[in-house]
Amino acid sequence: MQSTVAESQARVSFSQETEEVPKISISNDFGMGLGSDLGRAHRMNTLLNNPELIEQYHNAAKLTDNTEVQFEFAKQLLLCGSADMASDHILLASEMADSKLVREGVFWILHLASKHCHRDSSFLVGRWYELGKYGCKTSLRKAAKFYAIAAKTNHAAAQYHLGCIHELTQKPRKARECFENASKRGFSLASYRLGMAYLSGSMGASADFSLACSFLRESLFHMSHPVADAGYHLALALIQLPSFDRHSVSEPHLYLKRAWMLGHADAGALLRDILR
Repeated sequence: MQSTVAESQARVSFSQETEEVPKISISNDFGMGLGSDLGRAHRMNTLLNNPELIEQYHNAAKLTDNTEVQFEFAKQLLLCGSADMASDHILLASEMADSKLVREGVFWILHLASKHCHRDSSFLVGRWYELGKYGCKTSLRKAAKFYAIAAKTNHAAAQYHLGCIHELTQKPRKARECFENASKRGFSLASYRLGMAYLSGSMGASADFSLACSFLRESLFHMSHPVADAGYHLALALIQLPSFDRHSVSEPHLYLKRAWMLGHADAGALLRDILR
């Protein structure tokens, strides 16, 4: 009963607290500070300047067995600090009020990942170990360990980053398997890596031009996270085909224009070149 009451209190409080703050997607944050200035400003006026509220949340998180409530509490604590605190160990270790709150948030995330294999916490800890954030010394081995925990729950970003580590550590087939799993769940960067693998015949895959184009198109025209590089390399591959006619509007023009609109400078230069 005590756990249920605490859990309910935490849920209601967090819901009221964050009603006007944009929802933060943990899977897309990549452990780089957990939030924008807007989020921090909101926390500064609530948690940071309200010790009684902090204590209420702290007690609720300790009493409940609900890991999602505990994770939400940890997120709010991390939002009290600036993005610089993620990589500035001196700032993180200081006795400032926001530093103390962030350290407690880090404690909760590490606890949830290590003791409960919480998927989003495990992903964040994986990023911290890969990038050397929030007091976690850079370690690809530990990063892979926590990514693997999250990847088993079909966490697409964790599957992708685990694939990147496998690629770095010369495990191409495992890397491709991770990218395939992430791509199936709509992770555009994974689709891009697969496209490049099938284009070049790397990562233990046989070269397959048609499959490569399919993956590159998928990443280029992704609804929320398009990959500009995909358009550039896709166009380059098609331009090299004997059937390409630079004087007619064709697929490469479309892909280069899309990549250029996404900010790829080389795509814009190549598009101007073939249109001359």
